[in-house]
Amino acid sequence: MKTTFIKSILATFIIILSVSVKSKAQTYYPVYLCDGGTATLHTPEESGLSNGDKVYWYLEGVQVGVKTFTGTANETDYVTPNNLSNGVHNYTSKIESAAGCWGDLSDPFQVYQLPSKTLALTANNASYCGDNTLLSSIITATTTPGQALPDGIEYQYVWSATKNGTAVSPLSGIGSDDASKTAVNKFTLNTTGAGSYVFNATVKYITTAANTGVLKSGDNKGCEVSATATQTVTVTPKPVKPTIVIQ
Repeated sequence: MKTTFIKSILATFIIILSVSVKSKAQTYYPVYLCDGGTATLHTPEESGLSNGDKVYWYLEGVQVGVKTFTGTANETDYVTPNNLSNGVHNYTSKIESAAGCWGDLSDPFQVYQLPSKTLALTANNASYCGDNTLLSSIITATTTPGQALPDGIEYQYVWSATKNGTAVSPLSGIGSDDASKTAVNKFTLNTTGAGSYVFNATVKYITTAANTGVLKSGDNKGCEVSATATQTVTVTPKPVKPTIVIQ
């Protein structure tokens, strides 16, 4: 009886563990597109085609292309349009021989279209005193996509700033960002150096280390965008230490 009870407990634990692992599983796609990016789809079976054979291409079961083989390599490839709607798209293909015989439909090949995005900057303090207190300003970069991102895709931010019109380099001399790769990234300005600091930032898509999919963008830079407007923070000078004299 005791052995049966222990086996039951172990079986329940295994089931719970299995459900937990599945709930954390990531879904990756072979290719991701963004803002004008296209993908060239190819069937390796082309090497076995004869002149006059045809390769049909389908998107969600609807024919979108047909290519006739005449002996030239890659001539039956299909290039996806650069204006797909956001989300997953399933492509399939089928071969028809010159004699009119049809082969089986391929397994679906999934293409994920990423949303276009914009980037906005805001600051919690438009100015503060450079007097070595705990005062500072946090500049927040907020990315707004058309929809939530799929697994395996994240943002990469690059900050830049000028002080009184001169580029600040390195930025670590005036503060740092929180290294977030989510839709919100924050840069904390904590310098005591008085001046007018103008911040800008860019954001682009990148694939995570675990994602083996390919990202194709219209600009070949991960669909990089700059902030819609810069953000200015003024650090006012610390007053001098007074001395007292008799008048």
